[in-house]
Amino acid sequence: MNNNDIIYQQQQEQRERKPSFLEQLCSCLYFFQKKDVRANERYQLGIDTPKSHARKLCVLDLDETLVHSQFKGDNGYDFLLDIIVQSQLFKVFVTVRPGVETFLEQLSEHFDIVLWTASLKEYADPVIDIIDPQRRIQTRLYRESCTPIRGGLTKNLNKLGRNLKEVLIIDNSQMSFLFQPENGFLIKDFIQDKNDKELDMLLPFLIWLSQQSDVRPVQKLCQQFMLKNQHSRKISKKQILSQSMVLNQDNIQKQLEIPRTHTMNHQDFEEIELRQEAGLNSPHVELKMQDQTDDDESKETFEISSNC
Repeated sequence: MNNNDIIYQQQQEQRERKPSFLEQLCSCLYFFQKKDVRANERYQLGIDTPKSHARKLCVLDLDETLVHSQFKGDNGYDFLLDIIVQSQLFKVFVTVRPGVETFLEQLSEHFDIVLWTASLKEYADPVIDIIDPQRRIQTRLYRESCTPIRGGLTKNLNKLGRNLKEVLIIDNSQMSFLFQPENGFLIKDFIQDKNDKELDMLLPFLIWLSQQSDVRPVQKLCQQFMLKNQHSRKISKKQILSQSMVLNQDNIQKQLEIPRTHTMNHQDFEEIELRQEAGLNSPHVELKMQDQTDDDESKETFEISSNC
């Protein structure tokens, strides 16, 4: 069996839909390494995660949340990885979600960060090394830490050993937080949209959420936060517009009351005269030419006085 046959091998259960990159990659391991079902018992062990007791815990997914990976680079990509699984080489083309590095940097100031993927360590580690060069992510969890359920895998947040009111998970699949739906934020899938702004828009909410006593229900709190911000922005815009109108009225009144002297070229003066003749100046502007004593023949000085 050649590499292509291995890469695109389906999982044991047949599905009508096309398998995702994650399913394709993980199927490679199953092809080479058959495990007894009893081995799943070790997935239920507790997980040692950061326990600062001062900050909440944010669990981040990898594929379609922070990056998108595929076995072909036809549509463009950010970097290429050579992944070795059971002595077999696979080329993986990775596209990074816009704003990832800044997102991780700012998020780490408010949360302990755990990256939890249902993918393989052989693939996940080199990807994380590239997208998180400053090592903002404190703990990495992989497929073996997930809990098998019918139809796939889920991430049981109880394993993290933290009070669930202090734990949130950001994932593009609801199955990932099936056991604790109130702790999950369902993020939009990232494929290859380089204009994607999801992380930038999400960050202010997460900073606010880090200051709350209970992060649950995450999704509902996010909706409330967004609506509140929209209302605040509308009020702010109204206040700015109102102040601007008052200032403009004051400036117009002052301009009407105070004669001013301007230096302009012939082209500017001719344009004002034409607008005046066409009745386009408001208020009516009277232009009077003064003698020009300067040697510069390209400019003349005019007195502009306004008649109410």
